[in-house]
Amino acid sequence: MNSTAIKCAVFDCDGTILNTITDLGNACDFLIGKYGFCAKWSEDDYKQFVGNGMKKLVERAFKHTLSESELEERLKEYKAYYNEHMLDNTKPYDGIAEQLKILKDKGIKLCVVTNKAEPEAIRIIEMLFGKGTFDVIIGQRDNMPVKPDPTGVFEALKEVGCTAEESLYFGDSNVDIKTAENAKIKAVGVTWGFRSYEELSALSPFKIIDKTEDISKLF
Repeated sequence: MNSTAIKCAVFDCDGTILNTITDLGNACDFLIGKYGFCAKWSEDDYKQFVGNGMKKLVERAFKHTLSESELEERLKEYKAYYNEHMLDNTKPYDGIAEQLKILKDKGIKLCVVTNKAEPEAIRIIEMLFGKGTFDVIIGQRDNMPVKPDPTGVFEALKEVGCTAEESLYFGDSNVDIKTAENAKIKAVGVTWGFRSYEELSALSPFKIIDKTEDISKLF
């Protein structure tokens, strides 16, 4: 790869830069317990449930048994609980902060595009990485379709003044690889997150990396 051609790194959040799975699962477990719902999920189960936004996560945790109105009410409760507890266990993956610094020192623009609700995404990322680490953070909001729709990626690239050809997209799931494909960006699958190597490789991304230290080697 011509390193001078790559000016921007776009990252997924959950499972890519942050290990959020315990706090996401705990919020679902709280709701399941509150309503006496018959389900007991493991962290591996929750790793399969996440990736399409909070609404889908709650829907899957309740085995698709909720009416639309019930789902909306549960979602409000989920967000309230998660907002109180989203930093209980969540932390960056080992080496991510160091890799981000290397990229910034090289002049690479850093973006996050996530299906996590935007206020929560900005808060958690700035708390754990510091304000200004990322040039732009885009999450789920009312006028933003969820990934794999590429709208959020296009907005991020516009804000930092980069093209798809000048960018790499890093993510841990099939949703991310499809998002990159839809945005015409080279996808880099990461295996330290929530999904398997097999899931990533089935979609033939540009690269699959196993260690966070491999990120900066692509620039």
